[in-house]
Amino acid sequence: MKKTVPEPNAELLSAEEVHDDVMSLQSALEQRKAERQAYNILERPQIKKMLSQVIASGVCANEAEAIERALKTLVTAVSN
Repeated sequence: MKKTVPEPNAELLSAEEVHDDVMSLQSALEQRKAERQAYNILERPQIKKMLSQVIASGVCANEAEAIERALKTLVTAVSN
């Protein structure tokens, strides 16, 4: 494997630019982790069944509405 030497006249990033890049990468990784967690939960057979039942009953039009209403209901229940 051939090693390459960085260009001697290449512009180095400032500390602020490096920090901004790290923060962007961290944010993207956190978002990806949250997406994986949501996917894993929504793929559970019992969750799929419950969502299908709620949609089939006409209570909610789609999965997003069902999830939103369920979370609002949960938050209301634990807040009181």
